[in-house]
Amino acid sequence: MFMRALAIGVLGIVLVNGTAFAQTPQEQARILAMFKQSVADYTVLNQCTDPVPPIFTLPVATVFRQMIATALDEPVYAPQLTGAGTVLPLDRHPAALEPFPAAQLHDFPTLLERALPALPPVLEYRLIGDDLVLRDTRDEVIIAVLRNAVGGVATTRR
Repeated sequence: MFMRALAIGVLGIVLVNGTAFAQTPQEQARILAMFKQSVADYTVLNQCTDPVPPIFTLPVATVFRQMIATALDEPVYAPQLTGAGTVLPLDRHPAALEPFPAAQLHDFPTLLERALPALPPVLEYRLIGDDLVLRDTRDEVIIAVLRNAVGGVATTRR
C-alpha cells in the first residue's frame, strides 16, 4: 500500500512540474507527431471561435520544455540571449482565444525557432513573458499557451 501511495505521489509531482525526461527517441517522435496533428487539425478547422483542439497536452508540454531547455543550455547561444530586450510586464498569463495583434509582436529568438517543430504559415511561436504561445496570424489570436516554457528569455520589438 505504501509503495502505491509513493508512486502516485511521484507521478503527481511529475505531472505538476512537467519535468519527466524518460522518453525514448521513438516516444518523443510520437509525441511530436501528436503535436503536428493537433496543429494540422486546428488549421483545417480554421475556426477561432470554436474550442481549440488541445495542442500543448502534458506529453507535448514536457517534450517542448525539454527541447527549449536543451536549446537554452547550448553555450554557443548564450550571447544571443544576453541583452535581448526587456521582459514584457505581465499581470497574468495569456490564454487561448485571446487577441494577440500584430502591433504587439516581438521577435522570437532564432535559437528557439530552430529547436521547435516547424509550423504551418498561418501559425507562429511567440513569447509572452516566460510563456510560449501559438499565434494564429490570420485572426491575430492566441490558440495555445505553454506556461513557464522559458526562464527569463526576453525578446525585442520587431
